[in-house]
Amino acid sequence: MRTQILSLLIFAFPAMAAADSWDYEYDASLNNYYGYTDYAKNYNKLHKQNNFNSSLNLFGRASYEFNADYKTSLIGYFMADSAKAVENYNQGKWGEEFYLLTETPFGDVSMGQDSNVAYNFAVGAPNIGAYHINNTELVNFITNPNWYKKGHKAAYKTLNSTYINTDGASLKANYITPEYAGIKFGATYIPKTYSQSGLVAKQAEYKGEDAYVLGAYGGWDILDYELETSLGFADYDKNDREYSLGFSIYHKGWTLGSSYRKTETGANDYRLNRDTFFDAYREGRAYNLGLSYTFGPLTTGVAYFDSKAEKTRNRDKIISFSNKYQYNKHTAFSLTVAHLKSAGEDANIRNNSKGYAFIFGLELSL
Repeated sequence: MRTQILSLLIFAFPAMAAADSWDYEYDASLNNYYGYTDYAKNYNKLHKQNNFNSSLNLFGRASYEFNADYKTSLIGYFMADSAKAVENYNQGKWGEEFYLLTETPFGDVSMGQDSNVAYNFAVGAPNIGAYHINNTELVNFITNPNWYKKGHKAAYKTLNSTYINTDGASLKANYITPEYAGIKFGATYIPKTYSQSGLVAKQAEYKGEDAYVLGAYGGWDILDYELETSLGFADYDKNDREYSLGFSIYHKGWTLGSSYRKTETGANDYRLNRDTFFDAYREGRAYNLGLSYTFGPLTTGVAYFDSKAEKTRNRDKIISFSNKYQYNKHTAFSLTVAHLKSAGEDANIRNNSKGYAFIFGLELSL
């Protein structure tokens, strides 16, 4: 047997080296923003009104194609962000994803730092340029006391996304089936759910540390309409369960999308922290709705996000009007006007926030 394996390696490696099957991809972007925040009267003295933010995003992919059916890729993504003047919550000052992906006729398998399948499949309200209504960059310019992350300290008193992002980019294994009639399914196993880019706090109590995630995606062209749908389910730490669904419809420049997420714990599970409710997102719901239109180099759109904790009065309401002008292949300008109303667990002014943000952006890419 050893002789057969050795013979296979002797013949296989020269063939691999001789074959011109390597492919490389890379990309880089630098997003720069200035935001002026007009807080409601009671909050003006607590927070800065002028904020700058820049983020550098790097992407690389090295792929080897064995034949027309089999390909393996090493994929890396790195983000470095300037210091958050408001709250250092959105992945902190840095973040990364690094994983190995193998594509076969029997499905795709990935292992490493990556998002789960439900998150990767998810569709909903459309994004306008680099601005997102989910896990929104708005909190770089206007404080939301319900979302906080700095170092190993985390407090998510409401959900910050309608997509299942509790595990962030923690180490995991993903499997995605081949697509059939526009439909594909996926499954994720996560040995340890904590991640710098996720929602889990290290001080939270759970029955376990691992998680399972299931996802489904459907995409079809129907009478000149492009329809996408997604479903997700997660069981975190043998303690929390999450559900998500979403849709998006595109037609002649118009995109309409919406998504919903629900989280819950069972009667016999470890419950929320009753002292500070830093993990109140574990029993809550969130939804978004958005509409955008693209004509030539300009994309404009409106979006609404609503997130509520079921056991407390914590709630977030965000409405945004976003615009992006693609000046050329490498340069884009953006303007976003957004309003945030954040209600805390009590009437303490430091646990609440309200105001408008006016954000001007310069987005540069290779």
